[in-house]
Parts: sequence; C-alpha cells; structure tokens
Amino acid sequence: MLYDRLQRYFSMSSEEVIRNQEDKLRDFIQHQLYPFSPYYRRLFDDKGIDPRSIRRIKDLELVPLTRKEDIMPSPENPKRYKDFILQPDPEKIKRHWPKSVLAGMRLKELVGIDVKKEIREEYYPSFMIATSGTTGNNVPFMYTRKDILQLSENYAYTRELTGMKDEYVLLNVFPFAPHLAFIFAYWVNIVSSIRMFHTGGGSITSTDKTLDVLRAVDANILVGIPSYVYHLLRKAQEKGTDLSSIKLIGTAGEKLSRGARERMLDILKERGARDVGIFDLYGTTEMRDAYCECAPGSGTYHIHPNIHIAEIVDPQTGEQKAEGEAGALAITNIDGRGTVVCRYLIGDIFEGGLKYGKCPHCGCSVPRLVGPIGRMRDYSSKLEMAKLKGTLLNLNVFHELLPGIDGVDEWQVILEKKNDDPHDLDILRINIAPAPGYDAADLKRVVGDAVNDAIEIKALVDTSFTSDQLFEAMGGKLKTKRILDRRPRD
Repeated sequence: MLYDRLQRYFSMSSEEVIRNQEDKLRDFIQHQLYPFSPYYRRLFDDKGIDPRSIRRIKDLELVPLTRKEDIMPSPENPKRYKDFILQPDPEKIKRHWPKSVLAGMRLKELVGIDVKKEIREEYYPSFMIATSGTTGNNVPFMYTRKDILQLSENYAYTRELTGMKDEYVLLNVFPFAPHLAFIFAYWVNIVSSIRMFHTGGGSITSTDKTLDVLRAVDANILVGIPSYVYHLLRKAQEKGTDLSSIKLIGTAGEKLSRGARERMLDILKERGARDVGIFDLYGTTEMRDAYCECAPGSGTYHIHPNIHIAEIVDPQTGEQKAEGEAGALAITNIDGRGTVVCRYLIGDIFEGGLKYGKCPHCGCSVPRLVGPIGRMRDYSSKLEMAKLKGTLLNLNVFHELLPGIDGVDEWQVILEKKNDDPHDLDILRINIAPAPGYDAADLKRVVGDAVNDAIEIKALVDTSFTSDQLFEAMGGKLKTKRILDRRPRD
C-alpha cells in the first residue's frame, strides 16, 4: 500500500510539480475515478467525456463542477454520498487496470500473497468525518486505511512547517466531533512525538478548567477554533493567567481575521508570551485535508500536490481563472480512496487566487492559494433597504472591519426582515459586546459611523451585550455564527 510522500514536492520547481500532478491526474481518472466512482462514471458517460481526454490541468474544464447539492441527500436518494466512494470489483479491475498491474497481482498470488485482502484494506471505508450541516444535512466523507496513512503524514508536515519541537506540549481545544479540525490535531498526535492534551473545547471541559490544564502542563502550543481561542485568551487575561509558555497557536474551522489575530497577540504579550507565531489552517471536510499558512499572517496556503489539484474558477461557468485572479476554489483528487471528488466547488473565494513560482514567504514552488478568503454565500446578500434597492453586499467586509474597531470585544451581524415579512425591507443588525472600560453609547456611535463609512448602509447597532452573553449566543464553544441571514423566504 504505497503512497506518495508530500515532502518530496517541496524541493521541486513549479514545472516539476505540475508535471507530476498531471501524470497522476491521467492515471487517477482512467484507473480509479472513472471505473470505480458511480457518480463520476455516470457523469462522464452522460456528458460524453472520454476519461482519456483529461491529460492536463486545463483539460479539467471539460468536466462540470461538482456542487454541494450533487452530494447532498435527497428524498429519492438519501444515501447519495455512497456514489462518491470508490467501489472496485474484480470485473472492473480486469477491465480498467493496466496489464502490468494485473500481472503483478497474479505474481503475488503465485507466492501466496492474499491479493483480495490487500485490495479490501486499500479500498474499504473504515473511518468517517461529516460536514457541519449548515445546509441542513450532514454529509459523510469516508477514509480508507490508505487515506489515513497518507493524510496523517501530510498533517504531520505541519509540524515541520510551523517549527514545532519534540519537547513541546500541545493543548487541543477543538470540540470533540466527527469533523476535520479535531481529527487533524488527533492525527498529528498519533504520527508524531509531541505530547498532546485534548480538552474537547469549552462544551466538554470548561474554559476555567482548560486554563488550569494549560498552566499545569505548561502548554507551548494551543490549537482550536479562532473564536474559542480568543475567548480562552480573554479569560486568561481577566484571571491574570501566566501565558509565558505559549510559543505557537494554530487555528482552523472558521475565518481568522487580522483584527482577531492582533488582539490575540496583544493578550499573549500582556500575559508574558513572546514571539508567538499564530498560524491559520485552511481545510474542509470535502477536501479531507488542511493546508497550513507557510508563514504566520501571510494568508498563503500551499496545497498538498500529492493528493489534490486546486483550481480557481468562475463558480458559474467553471472556467479557470488566470494566475493570481480572484475566484472560487475547486478541488480534484489525484490520489486517495474512500470518498473522492473531481472539480468539487468548495464554496470559498480566494481573493489572491492561485499562484505558482517561488513563494516570497517560504521560498518553495508548490502551488499556493492566496487570501483573503471569503465564503461565496457572503458575496451575494442582496439588500432591499429604503435607499438601497437590490444592492449586493460583500458581508465578508465585517470580518476585518469590526474586529479592527477599538472597544469591540465580540461581534455578530444579523440580516432580518422588517416585521418578519419576506416582502418588507431588510434590516442590518449588528450586536456588539464592548470591551472593559469602553462606554457602550460611545461605541454604538463609533460602530455605526464605521459601518456607514465602509458600506454606506445605516445599521441598527446594539451594544447591550456582555462578551460572555454574545459568545454563548453565537455558539462559540462549537463554531461561532458571526454572520446570520435570518430573512424569511417566500
């Protein structure tokens, strides 16, 4: 059960990386995806796509984008996710695998090796994570033993990238759940020598108890969802907790804004920590993988070219964008078993697009995704207000605007309809928890003016919340809901 090691790609030129990826793409499409994936076999046949015609990254434009609705359960097909799992059988293997591979299998059988057992171990789904269900349903994504071995090694590379040392102690405050963020930390644990303590986040181990553990074990690394890490640090500040042992922080699971990063660093410095690197990780359940920033705060994420091809595309047409041009991320597996996808539209926009060549931050030439990152759904919130009829608002602006205002400790943006009537005007409501020492009335005016200056919309600002109240209301112990669209539909 061989797998392609990630580390070898980081010494290659961009041309060498792409050449290796395209070799793997051709092989994977012809010998894995088309023969063994029920969904993609039907798609290729229905669209008249010859799998042998997909030879270069550019050729992927021949394949329609796969969207979330294509894998979501439906009344007619409640287990649609199974159609994305590779499902080989003896007949398909004989028909689609190269003669050299089939000959090798026969030789193995002649010397007594159980080839059927090997194939079962390679392809049998043995582990599952699931999407968070923000669209109303949780969708399982499956791993086989091969996936676990390969992806565990990819995750362990994060240790080298961030400068973790063998003697470091890591405190994992991601919530216990079948999602990628917790599994990422756990797999780094089992394939490395770093000592870890898993608290399950604030919903399992209280924040106060977590701070006690942090001090008891002199944690050097803290990993968690950004909103909860910030909440934990803020509590440490209130309690006067010594944070001098902290060397690194890793965040994932939601957007880490520049303002939140700066506030974390301010608290850490005040409580005794020095030269802390805060690394953001970009990952999704559908990728089954996560990419770490190559430098703290760079907003630059090198893909894992041994298992994925990343495209930046027009989300409507699927057309590939030029290098460095903003667009939506689509992911194609070129290795792996279990659940695999081709041109899967993740749902995120990378403003800096996809870039090649030598990285200005780390010097390697593996393709890199460049932020800022925004959710596609937050680029298309049409507002019907008294003076703004049908205006499109990029809600992602709030992730940078509000944390950058002095005195804003926690924040949430809510879109509502006046009188809860789908035909009435929209209301933009902003809930704010003032930081200690800031006047709520003054902050209400400052926030209102800042929002109006930035997007020319008058918002209803409520500064009556405490930080704990708003944090709990947003569900921060699991995953903070910073932006909510509560407008009723027709």
